[in-house]
Amino acid sequence: TVSLVMCATYSCKEKNNNDNETAGIENETKEIALLKGVNSKLPNDVLQSCVVNPTDFNSWFSSGSVSENGIVNPANSVTFGHLNNCDFYKWSEQMFLWMTSPNTAGDYSNGTLMESSRFYTVSPKVAGERTLIPHEKGALISVISNAQKNDVNVDSEEGQATDDVLMAQNGSLIYYISMVNDVYAQFLTGARNGEIDDSEFPTTQSDVDAIVSYAARQGTRVKDPETLAIEFKTSWVSVNDVVDASQYITIDALVPTYDKTDAKWTPNGSKTAKLAMIGVHVVGSTDGHPEMVWATFEHVNNAPNLAYAYLDTLNRTKTVPEDRGNEWLLNGNSASSEYNKSHMIFSGKGSTKSDSVIAKNSIIAHNGYAISPSDTKLTKPWGVAIDGKPNAENASAAASNSQVISTNNSVLGQLQDGDMRKNYIFIGATWTDNGARPNGKSYSATNTTPGVAIGTSQLANSTMETYIQQGDSYNEDGSCFLCHSNSKSTTGLKPMDLSHIYDAIQPLKTVSN
Repeated sequence: TVSLVMCATYSCKEKNNNDNETAGIENETKEIALLKGVNSKLPNDVLQSCVVNPTDFNSWFSSGSVSENGIVNPANSVTFGHLNNCDFYKWSEQMFLWMTSPNTAGDYSNGTLMESSRFYTVSPKVAGERTLIPHEKGALISVISNAQKNDVNVDSEEGQATDDVLMAQNGSLIYYISMVNDVYAQFLTGARNGEIDDSEFPTTQSDVDAIVSYAARQGTRVKDPETLAIEFKTSWVSVNDVVDASQYITIDALVPTYDKTDAKWTPNGSKTAKLAMIGVHVVGSTDGHPEMVWATFEHVNNAPNLAYAYLDTLNRTKTVPEDRGNEWLLNGNSASSEYNKSHMIFSGKGSTKSDSVIAKNSIIAHNGYAISPSDTKLTKPWGVAIDGKPNAENASAAASNSQVISTNNSVLGQLQDGDMRKNYIFIGATWTDNGARPNGKSYSATNTTPGVAIGTSQLANSTMETYIQQGDSYNEDGSCFLCHSNSKSTTGLKPMDLSHIYDAIQPLKTVSN
């Protein structure tokens, strides 16, 4: 299964954000529309240390002004100016708004842009290989892959990076669909055919030119080359199992069906279903950052937060207590002391039973559990340990949390009411200083070696890293780069060192073959 989770001219030193703070304070009273029961997700009196000014925000929209569910242009990753954490957070927000913009080109459906021909679905691994499935008009995103004809024919996956299986409180499995953009697909294909250097993901205009030129030789036009290489991993739940489907971005998909017992689900076929998006990793290369920026977003109703601190508009530290309530999608008892405890595993991995007696692609309950929902909490709500110093720019967890929360308030506050994207919260983003080779560790006051993760350096998504959040305290192994790095590599920046899907993806067909 797949899990997705920059500073070329910037050394990430302590920086005064007075200009941003002043601009934000002027707008601090602007109300943010939040769903019932989760108002602690975004406190309104946060210090506005990262805001998108209205002129810039309007420019993100292709029409030149904010509109309900309007089309957003992608961030230009080639000319990306990264002076501080806030720049990375803005890049993340714009890319999320871009991929979830409505698709009006008519090249696939009336859904979101990620359903358009700009993107390819990455199939689950079959016999060690993944295929790039083009998004074509009239076809479901989760179409049957030719490479999967001997397996359950779906392009969604049920397991997380740890092969644990997550279930919503109402009994729906959580499904995962990975996608890449056309830049990524042409880059990989050109590299496989020996015409493009893939010692690193593309980061420069010359890299873009090489990819565009290669695609043109294949009779293909790359639609948004300035985005550079993008991976998305998305998480989904059946719309029949959410309280209000109108509050979710949805997609039609092909999902597996099962013969079910309390301890084992065995696949027996597939069915078409409408799914609601509950999470997304947005991962992309940018100028000076071949290690990629790793950002994540969640639906506001997913799971309760543990307690966290932030700075208010007067620079005072405030603490938000742990969220309560029992109506979260992934938590039915927020007062329970048992949470983030896996109940089942995919394909028998981690089971005490022999793999030889477990049907392929089965879901197996752990000892002591039935196949059932677990209670999920977000232990580091904004990607920072409660006792941590996450990067050199922020002196405390409270300061880092304030940057992420104020980014949310700024973006969501400027989106129009009724825009579906107002229901999705930016949790954070991480990268390395100066694009250094990731060493798999997280920044701390005593661990500042090159290659440590910075930004929100203990980042996790409750739907994708549910069972590896490692509590609310700092853990040097709490970074996305724990899994997305390779200390044995000579450079540590090769695409296969960073991406779980790159090495297994088969190239697109080319004019030469």
